[in-house]
Amino acid sequence: MWKGRQTPLPAATPRPQQQAQKFKFVTGSVSRVTILASSDGKACLAEVRLPSDRPNNLGIRPGGVIEILAPDESICVLFGQSKIGKTIISFDVERLTTLNTLPSTLQEDFPSDYQYLYRVIQVRM
Repeated sequence: MWKGRQTPLPAATPRPQQQAQKFKFVTGSVSRVTILASSDGKACLAEVRLPSDRPNNLGIRPGGVIEILAPDESICVLFGQSKIGKTIISFDVERLTTLNTLPSTLQEDFPSDYQYLYRVIQVRM
């Protein structure tokens, strides 16, 4: 039996609880880009097909399609370039729980319970 001096272990420092991740990382290919008649004329809506060979962080079936609202002209350009170049892009998205962020002319194109509408936060190419 070890008879050395026993020192108490330091008290555990409580860890702050992490909030649920608001943004989701996703990869996919752009199949369509629609420029919106927004108040500043710089928004677009991109239709993105998710990879069919692996699951995604959104809980959508592999190979499914989501709509992504991009409120920034440069992101719209990147979506267009990705479609033309047929490249896979990576991005962070946040699910839109209300259609109020869409121009009123587009709100009627989506059912109020539409589950596949997201807002882009960041794009990686």
